[in-house]
Amino acid sequence: MASPHAEGRPGKEIGGAIPRFSWKSSLVILVVLGATGWSVVGTGFNLLELLTSGDPVGRFLSGMFPPDLSGAALQATGTGIMETFQMSLLGAIIGSIVAFPLAALGTRQNVLVGSSRTYRALLSIPYHLSRFLTNVFRSVPDILWALIFVVALGLGPFPGTLALAVHSAGVLGKLYGETLEAVPSRPVNALHSTGASGLGLFLFGRLPQAMSGFTSLTLYMWESNIRSATILGFVGAGGIGQQILVSMQLFNYSRLATLVAATVVLVLLVDRLSAAIRKRLVN
Repeated sequence: MASPHAEGRPGKEIGGAIPRFSWKSSLVILVVLGATGWSVVGTGFNLLELLTSGDPVGRFLSGMFPPDLSGAALQATGTGIMETFQMSLLGAIIGSIVAFPLAALGTRQNVLVGSSRTYRALLSIPYHLSRFLTNVFRSVPDILWALIFVVALGLGPFPGTLALAVHSAGVLGKLYGETLEAVPSRPVNALHSTGASGLGLFLFGRLPQAMSGFTSLTLYMWESNIRSATILGFVGAGGIGQQILVSMQLFNYSRLATLVAATVVLVLLVDRLSAAIRKRLVN
């Protein structure tokens, strides 16, 4: 038999209280619904058109089978896959090297409470400068960086690698900085009480605690660069994306199927390799 207290509370018998909607939550829901409808109209989103456009999609997919497994196709696919792998790996490595000093300079030092105002003002200059560069590097999409470097250096994987490196430096600089700021402050404060300098606090207090996080973030950036390197080929920045673009322009869908399949295999292999390395680091 239910207790009087339970019977006197509506909704208690079904596992919880009935949610109450205030005017603020109702206003938020109305704003979200209005923004959704405005976006549907602005983008011309038409679900019926998507469902009734099966014939062109079917012809496209049927043209991809059987895949082109000729020697020329496999050679072009291998070259594109190798370039994509090299671009993504080198971009992540260069990006991490550039991101490290940016993150070190862009980390707030919690132990400078007792420092003079002039000293804190001097330290704020490299802090804000590094934060500004990090924001610029990561705010500009990697495909736009690729367009800039292609115009400056010409077609090929080199401008694509630079684009990935700059964007990776921005993303990793922010993530590295947040990792450094999130480490436990007790070891840092203990070193500060012994008279350690700011460089010593960073090298022996923050950095050792953040190294495993740095490695995991760099591996994740490499995974992301594999996908991004494929897209950069559409603007002439090398990689397998450039082979995919040429195949689409020539309506060579059978070779396109081979290139897409090879890209999927590459992404899956890199994901598994990165996950295995991160698992070893955690254990």
